[in-house]
Amino acid sequence: MKKYIISLIASCFLLCSLSFGQAKRGEKPGNREKPDFSQAQGKPSVSKDVQEVYKALKDGDISRKDAAKKIKAIRESSANKRDFKRPSKPELSDEVKAGLDAIKEKKDALHAALKENLEALDKDATKEERMAVVEAFKEANKEKHQQIKAEYDAIREQIKASRPERPKRPKIELSDELKADMEAIKAKREELHEAQKALHEKLKSASDEDRKAMITEFKEANKEKHQQIKEQSKALKKQVREQIETEETRTSDL
Repeated sequence: MKKYIISLIASCFLLCSLSFGQAKRGEKPGNREKPDFSQAQGKPSVSKDVQEVYKALKDGDISRKDAAKKIKAIRESSANKRDFKRPSKPELSDEVKAGLDAIKEKKDALHAALKENLEALDKDATKEERMAVVEAFKEANKEKHQQIKAEYDAIREQIKASRPERPKRPKIELSDELKADMEAIKAKREELHEAQKALHEKLKSASDEDRKAMITEFKEANKEKHQQIKEQSKALKKQVREQIETEETRTSDL
C-alpha cells in the first residue's frame, strides 16, 4: 500500500512537470504562442500615411470601410514606386574585357617579380632591407606602372562613354501658394535665428546666474514660435509631397 501511494505521488509530480513545460514552451496543440513583433528585429514597418489612417480610425473620424480603402490605395501606390527600376549597367564589350585581362596579366607579372626579389633575401633580412628592395623595384619598373595606369584610364573613359544617358528627372514646379508658405516659414526661421544671435551676444558678458535666467526666459518666450514653425514645416512638406510625388519621384528627392 505504501509503495502504491509513493508511485501515485511520483506520477502526479511528473505529469505536472510535463504540463508546465509544454505550457511554458508553447508546444501544446492549439495554444502556441504568437511571434512577438514588438521587438526591433521582428517589428513590421508601417508607413506614416498608414499610421495616420489607423489613428483616424481609432479616433472615430473614419469608418472601417473607408480606412480599408485608404490603406489599400497607399499600399498600391508604394508598390508602384518600388517597381521603378533604374537602367541596368551596360554589358562590357569584348574589347574592354580583353583590355582589362591584359592589364591584370601585367600587374600579376610585376607582383610575381617583386615576390621573387623579396624571397631572394636572407631569412634574417631586416624590415629596412626589405623596404629598400621594394623601393628599388618600384623605381626600376616605374615606366611599366605608368603604362598600366594609362591603359586603365583609357579603358575607364571608354566605359564611361558607353554608358546610356541617365533619364532626366521631371521638373518640379510648386504652386504660388506653396512658394509663399515656404518663404513665410523661412522668414520666421531667420527671425528666430537673429534672436538667438542677439542672445549669444548678451550671454558673453553675463554672470552664470544671469545666463541661466536669460536662457530660460528666451526658451519660454519663443517656445510657441518654435512649435509653430515645426508644425507649419511638417504640414508644408506633406502638401509638397502630395503635389509633386509621382511614380518617377521619390520621397528622398525632397
